[in-house]
Amino acid sequence: MKSINFDEGYKNYAVNGDEKRIVRVRVTDINLLKRVEAALTEIESLKEKYSGRPDKNTLLDFDKNVRDLIDKAFDSEICAPAFGDANICAPVSGGKLLFESFFEAFMPMLKADLSAAVMNKKLNPPELRPEVRKYVEAPAISPVAGLAEPYKPMLPDVSRLTPEEKRSLIAQLIT
Repeated sequence: MKSINFDEGYKNYAVNGDEKRIVRVRVTDINLLKRVEAALTEIESLKEKYSGRPDKNTLLDFDKNVRDLIDKAFDSEICAPAFGDANICAPVSGGKLLFESFFEAFMPMLKADLSAAVMNKKLNPPELRPEVRKYVEAPAISPVAGLAEPYKPMLPDVSRLTPEEKRSLIAQLIT
């Protein structure tokens, strides 16, 4: 079987420095943050639903629901490497739950990496058709020696085109 190999935009994060526990996230997915924030909002609703004196079954149910939300939001298995088999409701320092502590540590790093991925993305302009290129590319003119001002490339001047040539240019640009 042939394999398709390409960069999928994933970034790996070691959980607490343990390289055997890797969280893999596609940081080039611009919808990721929207999905994660929606999942966090839904998790807050679940917290209210399960608040009070939860029993063992309630904690297990909450754990399963939140794990599903987190993995779905990241479109990747996050909970297994991040939490292992521990219940995400396990209390940690500061009175937080395990998953809250994870998000508190991970979200600033993730937001920074998402911003960097989007900001560093270089968009390649579409390839211009030859009949359009002649109107928009700067003419190849060599600077003339002895000019008082430094040479500046000229922008295309469409004012000299006839109305029919302008319509033709517009038709070529939009098709």
